[in-house]
Parts: sequence; C-alpha cells; structure tokens
Amino acid sequence: MKLHAALLGAIALALGMSCLAQTATPQAASIVALSVGLPNPAQKLLYVHETIPVAPGPLTLYYPKWIPGDHSPDGPVNQLMGLEVSANGKRIAWRRDELDRYTFHLSVPPAVDRIDISFQFSPTDRVTPNLLDLTWDQVALYRAGAPTKDQLFQPTLDIPADWQYASALDTARRSGTQITFKPVPFNTLVDSPVIAGKYFRQIDLTPQGSAVHRYLDLVGDDAQAIAITDAQLAAYHRLIGQAQALFQSHHYDAYHLLLTLSDHTSVGGLEHHQSSDDRARSGARTFADAAHFMLDASLLPHEYTHSWNGKFMRPAGLWQPDFEQPERPKMLWSYEGLTVYLGDVLTARSGLWSADTWRDVVAYRAAAMAHRTGRDWRPLTDTTIAVDYGAPEAWANWRRQNDFYREGQLLWLAVDMQIRKLSHDRHSIDDLARSFFGVDDGSFVTHTYTFDDLVNALGKVQPYDWAGFLHTWVDGTGAAVPLLSGIQASGWKLIYTNQPSAYERALEDVGNGELEGSSINEMFSLGLSLTRTGIIRDVLWQGPAFKAGLAPQLRLISIDGHAYSTAALRDAIVQAQHSRQPIQISAVGDGVTRQYAVDYHGGLKYPHLVRVPGTTDYLKEVLAPRPMSSGS
Repeated sequence: MKLHAALLGAIALALGMSCLAQTATPQAASIVALSVGLPNPAQKLLYVHETIPVAPGPLTLYYPKWIPGDHSPDGPVNQLMGLEVSANGKRIAWRRDELDRYTFHLSVPPAVDRIDISFQFSPTDRVTPNLLDLTWDQVALYRAGAPTKDQLFQPTLDIPADWQYASALDTARRSGTQITFKPVPFNTLVDSPVIAGKYFRQIDLTPQGSAVHRYLDLVGDDAQAIAITDAQLAAYHRLIGQAQALFQSHHYDAYHLLLTLSDHTSVGGLEHHQSSDDRARSGARTFADAAHFMLDASLLPHEYTHSWNGKFMRPAGLWQPDFEQPERPKMLWSYEGLTVYLGDVLTARSGLWSADTWRDVVAYRAAAMAHRTGRDWRPLTDTTIAVDYGAPEAWANWRRQNDFYREGQLLWLAVDMQIRKLSHDRHSIDDLARSFFGVDDGSFVTHTYTFDDLVNALGKVQPYDWAGFLHTWVDGTGAAVPLLSGIQASGWKLIYTNQPSAYERALEDVGNGELEGSSINEMFSLGLSLTRTGIIRDVLWQGPAFKAGLAPQLRLISIDGHAYSTAALRDAIVQAQHSRQPIQISAVGDGVTRQYAVDYHGGLKYPHLVRVPGTTDYLKEVLAPRPMSSGS
C-alpha cells in the first residue's frame, strides 16, 4: 500500500470498516478539486472553485445540510452566493429543488467529463482582518447518489502569505499564499477545519515518549490574544495525560486543539475526530486573567472528550452516509451529556479548574435545571429530538432548550454515584470510559452504538437495572426525574445563599451571556434574567415576576422609585425581606409603560454545593487527578 498513513486512516474512517483489504492509489481523474481563497480578509468573502468529475446526463448536487456535531439541519446554504456551473467554458443551467433548498439539479451535456463550479461564501462570524476559521462543509457542493466516504477531494486554501495555519489535514505543499492539502474523502474533509492567521502559535502537548502528537493551535487578532501563561499551558499538558489515563486509548494519528481567540467571531466549539474547532467565549481576553479563563477552561476538554464519545463511539442515529440524510439525535443525553460530565471532570483533574470551581459550576447548572419549569411537561428526550441552537431565550425555562447538556451532566453524575454505591467503591464511570470508549486503541474507524449497547456496557461495569434508570430519567417529567440524586449521593447538597459563587460572579462580570443564559440572573429569587441594561430575557413560569405580569423583552425603568440599575434591583430584593410590601417595578414595552407589583420576600438566592456532615465525600475522588504514564 502506497497511500500516506494519514490518508489511509482517513479513508478507513470514512468507509466505516475495521480494516482495508485492498487500497489503490486514487486516480487524479476521480478526485474533486476544491479551491478556497480569501483575497481580502477585511471583506470577509471566500471565493470557491470546484472541479467535479461527472458523466453526461442528469446530476444532483448537495450542499451539506446535517453537519455532525450540530445535531440539526442548519448548514448555512443561505450564505452561498453567485453560484455558476460550467463545462468547457460554457454555462450550464441549474435549478434548486423546490422542496429542499440544499439540493441543486442540472443536466451535464454530452461529451463532458467534468464540470466547474464557482460561488462565494461570507463567513462573517469566522473571519476578521487577521484570522480565518474555515469549515469545509460551508464551501463545497458534493454529488448525490454516492456515499461521501467514496468521494475524494483535493482541497487547496489561498490565504495571505504572512499567515500561518493548522489543521488535521496533511499538507502536500505550500507555495506563497497557496496551501495544497493531500486528498481525503469528503467525510474527512468536513471533519477537518482549518484555522489560520497573522497571529498564530502552535504548541506541542505530546506526552514524553509518545509517538502520537497532540497540539494546541492558537490564532488571535493580536499577539496579546495568544499570550498563554505557563500555568495555563501546564494545565493543557496535564489535560492530555489525564484523558489518556481515563480512556487508556487514542483514536487519531495526531490531534489538534484548534482555538480561535477573537472578540469578533462567534462563540462555541465543534468536535471533530482528530481536531476540535473552538472559539473562546472570552475572546481575546481568554488568557488575560483568572475570571476570563474560568469561563472557557472546560471548552477544549469537552471537545477533546468528543474524540472518544461522539466521534469514535457514536449513537447509531447520529451516523449517516452523507450530509443530506437526517440524523436521529435521540441519544444526545449520552453523546453530549456524558461528554459534559467527563469533559468537566477532566477540566478539574488537569487543574484547568479547581475542585471548588467544578462544584460552583455544577451548583449553578443544577439550580438552573431545578428551575427549569418545562420539566413538568417536556421530557429530556424531547429536547434531543427538537434541537435548536438558535431558539430565543424568552420563556426558555418553560419551553426548555437543549437541556441534554446540563441536565445530561446531572444524569451521568447520578450514574457515577450509583456505580460507586453498588460496587462499594470498587468501580466508577472511569471503568465505562475505558471499557466502552477506549476499545480498539489506535483505530479511528467510527463505531456506532444503541441504547441497549450502552445499557449492556454499564451492566458489565456494575449490574443494575440501567435501562429502567435511564428511561425514568430521559423519558420522565417533573418529580419523577431524580434531578439532584447524584449530588445528594456524593456527600454534598445544593443550597442557596445571598452571595454568588466566583463562577456566577464571572458569568455576570465577564461573560457575555451566550453560554449560560444571562448577564444578570435573578431567576432563583424574583424569577427574572436580564441584560445589564434591564431588558428582560426570561421570566420564571409561575414565579413571582410572572405572577406580577412581567414578560420577556420588557425594559425595567425603575425599582421602588429608583432608576433601574443592578444595584437598585438587588437592594430592593434585600429590603423586601423586611417588608410585607411588594417590590414596585416600572417597565416599558411596545411603547407602553406600566407598573408591576412583585410580591417576593425571600431575599437574594445564589446556588452552592456544601458538604453533608457524616457522609463520604465522593466528589473528592471523582475530581482527583489520575496517575499519568509517559509514552501514552
């Protein structure tokens, strides 16, 4: 076999086979040539050209619709512009499918064996004058009728000559502004984003003695944005070791933690098999101080954990032969919820978070889910079926959003505690990580699993009615779901005090509200979350503010006769503890100003975890670093 090792592995992954019996060097005539250029970064326009081998006759092309990790049909086809198709210099007419805007139809003329496609794409939230975060699914059309594992692409990228870049793709060559990558199946291409920029740094995180390289790749809008501290860097080194100690395997040839640090790009992360694509919430300030870093510290561990849970081992409904077929995301409480649990545990074990911070985060999320009134009517499993990352915040507590993340974390904490209890501390969820997600060390051929497979794997770790336990949680509603059982079994309990935790203070003082829901959070007291300027984002269903008639989008003007400010609001909450009079709020909406009397006297309420005297502190063991070995 003459194929480069990385290409061979990529093809094996795309084929979904445990081995390759025969592999021939791909013929150039069968490869799609894909060229993407960014001639003027400040203009935020990508220029795309594809040359696709074809045969005469009807041809259907797809724009990727279902992007793995997005869990919904949200491929940004509405940002595609200037689409032209031609052959031998002559235009070919195309038409969009009436029922599916991601599908394009055309007829290839006789004697034509390849067509040229050109269009423009504007990734306004992923490019600045100094950097680019490129995901190939946004800049490619592919043929219908053949699995994407069988469609080879040769990608090239044209960027400013003084920019550097990183990707899980192997580079064939770079000449000036043009980077040519080695051919890969379209599956692998979509799974291999690129970050590039003027201010770039690559840091080798490979454990001593290991031949499997791991890199932290940073790109920012200026040199200060990528100025990681020695302590932060040491923690990322420990992350690699702690993940290896947990899973005792790897499923990649090399891994790139791709991190974009900009105040001008979107926020979030997306998992890939041999890399992650992360855009820090704190942007250019991420490494600047402890509070900023706290909010982003779990981002890379979460996406890195997905290399095992989600990419290598994947719920069967989330694997499809192309990016047009709909996914069935019913098990996202495992795909995402377990990844939140394990990823956050790794965040603490590596020292990216302290144990105190981990507990503050879990307390905040547990309180948020305990006040998720929609749990009374909508089961967790339904939030996995109707994924919507763009849902409005208005009435989110009653409607529910993508709760398979935060409630999923509480579910898997409960599973971990149940395993420890039943096994008398001989086993834990670490055993599931090794036995279920750590199989086939070195392979990155995707394995799919079902609900029954997961139940059986849990049963091998510790016999129990796991099917009943999981069904009760994901299919149940209201009090039937043991939401806080994991916390209670850990030797801790959830309480509320009048002082916010360091984590909640960071959310308010530093955060932009994107990740956790609000900048000013009084959902646990008045039943309101607001922007800093007093615009109501959400109102707790049947809470004090709800009963007074307040609603999302209203803007608070005054509190008990004082001009609105965060301090005025909280002073009124404190004073109401010593009075029977309701809090008087003036608010405006749709040009109409009204008065609202909020009958609440319970004081400020902020969540914390505290120890239960006389019980075993299981969280101490959960969060304790594991012994790390060299050469892993």
